[in-house]
Amino acid sequence: MPARTPHRFRVLRHAAACLLLLALLLAGGTVAAQEVPVVYVRCARTTAELDVTGTVVRNGVSQTVTRHMRGLDVYDVLPDVTHFFGGFSAPCDLVLRSPGGAERVLYDCSSTATDANTCAAMDPSVSFDGRRIAFTVFRGSITHPQENVHAKVIDPLAENNDLFPTRYPNRILSTTEARLHWVDVASGTVTALPHRSGDFDAGPAWLADGRIAFTSSRDKVMSTLVHGTTASSRVGQIWTMDLDGRNADLASHHSLAADQHPFVLRDGRIAYSSWQIFGARPFKYGNGSVGGFDTLLNLFHIYTQNPDGSNPFAFYGQHSGDHYPSSTTGIQHLAAHFITQTSDQRVWFNEYYRGNNNGLGAVLGVMPEPIGQEGLSPISTRHHADLYAVRDGRNLASWATSGDHMANVMPAPAMSVPTYADPLPFAGKLGHPAALPDNRLMVTWGKGACSTNSGSAVFASLGMTAPPLTNGAGQGTAMNVITSINRDTPGCDAGLYRAGAIPLPHPNGLQVIVDSRQWHEIQARAVVPYSAIHGVSAPVKIERSDRRSAHAALPSATPFGLLGAGSILDRETHPAGGIHFAGEHQFQLQGTDTINYSDDALCGVRIIGVQPNRGTQTHSQLHNLSGERVMILGEFPVRHFNGAGTALMDPSGNPDTSFLVRFPANMPYLMQGIDCHGRTLNTDQTWQSLRPGETKTCGGCHVHSKPARVDFAQTRAAAPDFPPVTLGEGSVPLLAGGSGANVTTRTVPGYGLQVEFLRDVMPIFQQRCVSCHSSASPAGNLALDVPGTHGPATNVTPSTWWCLVDDRSQSCLPAAARFNTNAGSNNTTFRRPQVSRYIRAFNALGSLLYWKAAGQRTDGNTDATYTSASPVPDRDLDFGPAHAPAITPEELGILSRWIDLGAPGGAGELSDTQKPTLTVGAVTSLTGTGLVGVRVGMVDVPTGIDPASLRVCIADGNGVCGPNLATGGVNHGVVTVPFANALTTPLQEIEVRVLDRAGNETIIRRTVQSLLHDLIFVSGFEP
Repeated sequence: MPARTPHRFRVLRHAAACLLLLALLLAGGTVAAQEVPVVYVRCARTTAELDVTGTVVRNGVSQTVTRHMRGLDVYDVLPDVTHFFGGFSAPCDLVLRSPGGAERVLYDCSSTATDANTCAAMDPSVSFDGRRIAFTVFRGSITHPQENVHAKVIDPLAENNDLFPTRYPNRILSTTEARLHWVDVASGTVTALPHRSGDFDAGPAWLADGRIAFTSSRDKVMSTLVHGTTASSRVGQIWTMDLDGRNADLASHHSLAADQHPFVLRDGRIAYSSWQIFGARPFKYGNGSVGGFDTLLNLFHIYTQNPDGSNPFAFYGQHSGDHYPSSTTGIQHLAAHFITQTSDQRVWFNEYYRGNNNGLGAVLGVMPEPIGQEGLSPISTRHHADLYAVRDGRNLASWATSGDHMANVMPAPAMSVPTYADPLPFAGKLGHPAALPDNRLMVTWGKGACSTNSGSAVFASLGMTAPPLTNGAGQGTAMNVITSINRDTPGCDAGLYRAGAIPLPHPNGLQVIVDSRQWHEIQARAVVPYSAIHGVSAPVKIERSDRRSAHAALPSATPFGLLGAGSILDRETHPAGGIHFAGEHQFQLQGTDTINYSDDALCGVRIIGVQPNRGTQTHSQLHNLSGERVMILGEFPVRHFNGAGTALMDPSGNPDTSFLVRFPANMPYLMQGIDCHGRTLNTDQTWQSLRPGETKTCGGCHVHSKPARVDFAQTRAAAPDFPPVTLGEGSVPLLAGGSGANVTTRTVPGYGLQVEFLRDVMPIFQQRCVSCHSSASPAGNLALDVPGTHGPATNVTPSTWWCLVDDRSQSCLPAAARFNTNAGSNNTTFRRPQVSRYIRAFNALGSLLYWKAAGQRTDGNTDATYTSASPVPDRDLDFGPAHAPAITPEELGILSRWIDLGAPGGAGELSDTQKPTLTVGAVTSLTGTGLVGVRVGMVDVPTGIDPASLRVCIADGNGVCGPNLATGGVNHGVVTVPFANALTTPLQEIEVRVLDRAGNETIIRRTVQSLLHDLIFVSGFEP
């Protein structure tokens, strides 16, 4: 490591050196890759040691023993998906480092930090001209972690197992807010962006149009409530805004769990880490519990979207993983995070196990798949870990582990670094990749164990005997490992290094940039123009979706969008390995076909709206399998016929099943393929949304490994005379039977159809079932008259809902009546997708409850198809004795839709938490010299717009609204609001707001300049 320049000389020469270098770069000069300036974050590293005292028993005698512990930095916390909005080590400063080693603090938190009030400057992002750096400042107070230390950590010969509460010296930031800033590199001037107290605005990224994308909690959304949990946490969604904070816009309406750290790819798309935990997604792996769920915070995958939020798509990891390494990367997919892109357009990111490992693990690089594709076909892959895995993936360093354990031992040859006297016993972990010119890569290298999940393997590598309490987590095991090594070595010390080669066969190929014992140096970015890395001045600028779309169904300022597909028969919806009664990989991991069916069964499409969770009491409001409030926006047939009733064929020679549907924009949605009775055959489990005016089309149904066999433009639904299906306009169409050209539909009033247990399902049971299935003496041991959602308790009969939906161990049944599942402690616990004896998740056709209501099996099997002699995963439930209740087709449809939507039964399932969709467009004079009015689009799901609530005002110079200029809104559609005088002041703001009938409000503020720049409508009148 080169010697550090003395502080006084660094201070004297820094400004001139930095400005000279920047001027050279901006003028087109070349600088060696290792000599470019970098901006990075330095966080105070715990260097203090600790005396731990406790009463131990040796040879039967109690005595007080004190042990001096080192390696407390192993308990430092660096940002990761778990610690995104807070809970990381602090204080942290933002530092600019020149090629010669001179440093300037751009934002100082450490010199003024107190436990009561401190900050952390994080997330630097360099503008495309290299002149400005956007970053986040987190604020809050310091807490010190505590742990109950085991007696054997204090004295390895202790005979007792007592625990001793111990306060560690590590400083962890408990945050109250996060605010975006930007700094001018040349002058050092820092500008704080407008901010609302208590909000978290973080992770900025520069956009090609000069705006900033960032992650924010502004919309107050709480995460998905995974079935079986009570936790719902603060959500970050992607927003965009001008550099002065104006014209803020929520871009990722589809994000209902968390999006983190957006990064703009060279092709203009935003890549980001997305938490995908809707519905059955978390249940692909039981984590040691039959019917249980995966480690939830590892379910961060990489997604992309356009800057305005249109066209979200899975980029990496959505279907792969399965706790097994992918053959294309050699790494098990866990949490994917911290993105960059090198000169060759390869996208690099971290793979790590959340929470215990400081966001450090392995660094992978993948070449982007063609847009609209994810990776390997489920048909051709040999292992579930390769489902849709990227075809071209590289592991930067095979010695770096992404697992939830301490770093691997240092491979031969031994390696030392100048900051520590002894050779490093651990190979360390990697993180925070950042591109450098000439296709080089910079990373954070965490030297040391870098995990609080301890392991004793390091002792054997050092020729030592492992002491007690050096495996596992908690009880002081992590510091016990580092202290017992008895060397000058860190628990975890992060520094910045350049990869000397790709791949990197040994840590000795890392070339130091900056690494000190006092700090963790993380999150570096090269302070160079974008052209120095990518050869172009900026990423591609992708226009807003409404400017790229032209359709008569999407007038200017429309609150709707169009969704279309070329075929629902061209599909990759069947699970690899087929459908089995038990098996977590189907439905949860890949392939959501509910039963084995032929293409002839596919009749139509259902659009499902998904409402966000809000507030801290979600766990008491929702009891369903989805984790959110879902509703049907509409169902429609998709097969096309000519006047003679002959099926139309698409260019591939298959029946044309194309569709085009219009429904409210900014509404998270899912799609389901359904039969002619409206029963689910396959389903989405990834939220999407349309932006206002967007037209989104694809060729097939989840065809993510190859080009679709037909292009949408070649199909019937793309024809100019094809009328789109319209949803969200006061009625909900539902399929009601029939076939071929004679599919019948019925409509129900409303903007969305919610199906809820107490209101909709219990009355059917009361009318049709309780004469036999009452709690007094229930037939088949199934009582269908017990209200509530509670489970069994002393002297309490479990509710009907619980027995139908939540009873995976069959406790509502007497032991003799329980189905042998060959799983669980008593062989009576159901594995997913089965959630109880009566219900299969999101699958009415495969559910015993629906069979009994319909009077027949509806999964395509008979009771003889699988028997006790069949392979264990195929041994299924039987229909059993004949059962034919007098139920109407409409009632049967309610029951099937209730199951297909996730069996909602909570007290707050029918609440409206979705804010209205609100849009604003410009009206100009014929000369185009000013803004003479606005067009305002509005629609709301599920309760509808309150037209009288529309407010349109012009803000004065202080941002205060003037009188309301609107005379009223509409239930769905667009109104024009004229102004008395043309507005020409560029930064003057117009505010528009509207309520829905549940009281949810949407507020938009737009500048005159923004509306005129985005002009999509020209009026023929003068003010």
